[in-house]
Amino acid sequence: MKFWKCSTKAERLAAAREAECDGCGSEGDEARNVGELLLPQYALATGGLAKDHRPLITFPDNNNFHLITASEYRRLLLYLTSVPSILEADMGFHIIVDRRKDRWNSVKTVLLRISEFFPGIIHAVYVLRPSSFLQKALSEVSSKLFKEEFRFKVLVCSTVDELYEHFERSQLTPDLGGELQYSHSEWIQQRIALEKFSTLMKETSTKLDDFMHEIVDCDMGNDPTQTKELLDCQGTRYKALKSELSIATTQGEDLLTQVRKPNLTYNIISHVAAVERLLVQLEETEKQFDNFWQKHSTKLNHWLKFRTFLLNFKQMQATLDHHLKAACDMTEVGETASRVESLIQEAHNFEKLCNCDLDTASSVIDDGDKLMQDPLSSVDHIESKCEELRRTSALLIDKIQKRNLLLTKARELMDRIDKANEWCATGVELLAGEGGLLAVDKLLEDAQSFGLTAPEQFRDMLMQSATQETRALVTQVAQRVEDVWLMVSVKRASLQRAAARPARPVQSVPPQSAALPTPANQQMETSGGSESSGGDDSDVRRSRRGHVLAELMQTEKVYVQELGSILSGYKEEIEKPENQHLLPPTLVGQADVLFGNLHELFTFHQDVFLKDLERCISATELVALCFVEKRETFFRLYSYYCQNIPRSERLRETLVDTHLFLQACQLRLGHKLPLAAYLLKPVQRITKYQLLLKDLLRYSECGSMTTGLQQALDCMLVVLKCVNDSMHQIAITGVPVDLSQQGELLMQGSFLVVSENKRDLRLRIRPRRRHIFLYEKAMLFCKPATKNSHNKATYHFKHDLLMSQIGLTESVKGDLRKFEVWRQGRCEVHTITAPTVEVKRAWVERIKRVLLDQLKELKGERVRQYGLQHHRTLIQTSSWEVSGAQPRPQPPAAPRTGSCDAHDEPCWSTDPSDDDDDDVEHAPAVGCGLVALSDYTAVGPSEVSLREGQHAELLKVGCAGWWYVRLAGGQGEGWAPAAYLDQRKTSRSSSRSHDRLHEH
Repeated sequence: MKFWKCSTKAERLAAAREAECDGCGSEGDEARNVGELLLPQYALATGGLAKDHRPLITFPDNNNFHLITASEYRRLLLYLTSVPSILEADMGFHIIVDRRKDRWNSVKTVLLRISEFFPGIIHAVYVLRPSSFLQKALSEVSSKLFKEEFRFKVLVCSTVDELYEHFERSQLTPDLGGELQYSHSEWIQQRIALEKFSTLMKETSTKLDDFMHEIVDCDMGNDPTQTKELLDCQGTRYKALKSELSIATTQGEDLLTQVRKPNLTYNIISHVAAVERLLVQLEETEKQFDNFWQKHSTKLNHWLKFRTFLLNFKQMQATLDHHLKAACDMTEVGETASRVESLIQEAHNFEKLCNCDLDTASSVIDDGDKLMQDPLSSVDHIESKCEELRRTSALLIDKIQKRNLLLTKARELMDRIDKANEWCATGVELLAGEGGLLAVDKLLEDAQSFGLTAPEQFRDMLMQSATQETRALVTQVAQRVEDVWLMVSVKRASLQRAAARPARPVQSVPPQSAALPTPANQQMETSGGSESSGGDDSDVRRSRRGHVLAELMQTEKVYVQELGSILSGYKEEIEKPENQHLLPPTLVGQADVLFGNLHELFTFHQDVFLKDLERCISATELVALCFVEKRETFFRLYSYYCQNIPRSERLRETLVDTHLFLQACQLRLGHKLPLAAYLLKPVQRITKYQLLLKDLLRYSECGSMTTGLQQALDCMLVVLKCVNDSMHQIAITGVPVDLSQQGELLMQGSFLVVSENKRDLRLRIRPRRRHIFLYEKAMLFCKPATKNSHNKATYHFKHDLLMSQIGLTESVKGDLRKFEVWRQGRCEVHTITAPTVEVKRAWVERIKRVLLDQLKELKGERVRQYGLQHHRTLIQTSSWEVSGAQPRPQPPAAPRTGSCDAHDEPCWSTDPSDDDDDDVEHAPAVGCGLVALSDYTAVGPSEVSLREGQHAELLKVGCAGWWYVRLAGGQGEGWAPAAYLDQRKTSRSSSRSHDRLHEH
């Protein structure tokens, strides 16, 4: 594209910038070439304008145009067209080609170069043709031939007078007959100064751009010190650049003053405009730079304030947390008046220290509030920090106030105790002396000064202010006050009767009469008798409930201690690298198999459940809520632990508890029983909870307390059932179907089953013992196998029925415990005898519900309750629908023995199998003799204590490793852990595992 076709503003701006880059006053080679091209005056930009105000470029008639090359010509025109303003250049140029002294060929050459290289819009070209006769003749002929070759208008003029039609004389130089005084040397000097100023502006602008690009995305730092250093450094650089801008402005103003001198000719006006334009650009650049720095410095200063706030927040939060921890650790209240005073002074000093830091924290909060007013602030982030400080400050203030209040009450308590002791001492002196009724009344009146109006109320008042440290002292003082009060009251009553007795003649009284009981003594006995016999039933229930709660808390602490001792005494020793060479080979790397998730159980009970009980033990409703809220955790942890027991025992069977390493651990812990007995603790504990909850329910009043306890009991019974179901399920062997595809395990239990099949002519008259598993989609009949060496039940798969293919007969003649399930058409009938009518009723109801649900599903009326549930893994298998199960009848109000009777699931059956081909279970026989392996201390009224070597008789096999025994010699009967007992006929060999995991 030819440069003269550059019609867009962007193209002309680019050409102007390129021309300015090649300025005559710069230091480069290109600039020197342009300067050299300007001196011979090949073309001039005199500043003249046409009548239509378009700029004029003149090609003087110096007869030297043939000395310039095409590239030099292009560079020269590019520079000259950049001299006028962009507005003038947008209008286009008038070009005068003076060739009066030259030849016509030169005219053609100039026009061709103009056509090819001119970088702007050409309005018209005026050619002063050669004046010689020959060249004039040639021009007259040639101009007609090539005049139409150019896309711009070409006017060939014979004389300069023809130019006056388009140009004023004031816009033409004298060589063209005009009045414009033009000094080419002066024009070049001003251009040089102008180019230098332009170059200075470009350099300064480049520095500003580099500085702004550098700092716009800079890392402002996360430390206030770094941010302050960055702000100072950038501020110094900003001031230096501002100084350079000031120098450039001064230089431009000086240049403007120079080009505006009155003695300069009109042709320099374009330079004045150029300098003014550059100064305006410089001013705009400085404004933009100042605005940028203002925003950036504001942002940086805000960031500095924000980081300072965060640093102050962290420091104050740490300080307040330290104070809060110290305040929480201040639990001592003192056991003497002097100690209480010392603690009060200590609390006062601590409060003064905290108040100073609280004031600082308040200042930090105020800074945060001010910072949130800044639009640049992240209000939510700052507000959360301020709220955290306010919360911590409020907690600290509350702790301090409660501490002061507690110490104030402790001082009041000590004052009362001191006064009570003085009163008791005075009362003892009065009783020992001969004080009369007035002295006794004065003593009782003095008791009111420290709140003693009645001993019971005074005890309650002291107990309300008592702490764990002072409870024993308060109890002692209250008892002393009650004793003295009773003695003083008795003496006052005796004195009153003596004063009211009428005077009688003086008689001699035999000495023996003094030994007779006085009416006062008789009244004290009566009072005591009525007091002992007037107990309220609610008080008794409350007392027994308190004993059960105390038992729950005590046994929970013991349980946590035992779990911790197992982990620290066995598991940690096994996992120590220095002990690896002492371990049996089969135990290396198998600690998780041996102990299962015992550590997770320990963590849950120590860090969660025990702490919840400690916080809630004073309120029975809250204790019940602890069980309800932790139901899922109980099931998850204990289900996994119980399912791991077979793996653990198989591993322990290969080790034998008599291994030297395990014996060393047992000796170090001081355990009389081997590891196997202690690994049964979780099973015993999960069974113990429902026993304790039943006792609490038995001793509770109706209302919210009973409702909460019943809910907690139901939850723990469901947990036991789900753990029990999952353990039974993993004991099934040889099952040909995928249990994960049979839906949820709904029920399981042991029954007597008689099966009949039309295809098999033989009738199975004798019942077989079968363990039945009821799933949502199938019913499995399994044979209880001989218990293995670990005393665990195993079930061999025998038969299955799809629930979609069976029918149900609820009642069978002859026995209320029987029911039938059969395939369609009764081609296969199974008569099932349940252990009790209640068990039968529960199973029938559950089977009916499954069948009805299937019917509704076929009719399209059932909202899918089971289809959207994915079958859990064995560890997570559960049956949580408590509402669907028949309520179990509560045992009679008796000791805890009733929790594992025939009505309480789960239980072990002690009856032998009725099936000839079934193996006999190796359960201990009821009535067999037992011997205690170690001492055991009972932790509840339903349990019995054991001494090592003591003999007993087995009365009943309970659930989860508990046996009901009668001690020899009439020393009582009750529940005892099976791990502590063994049959007399077997030696106490460690090769036999003493812990028996029963169905529960």
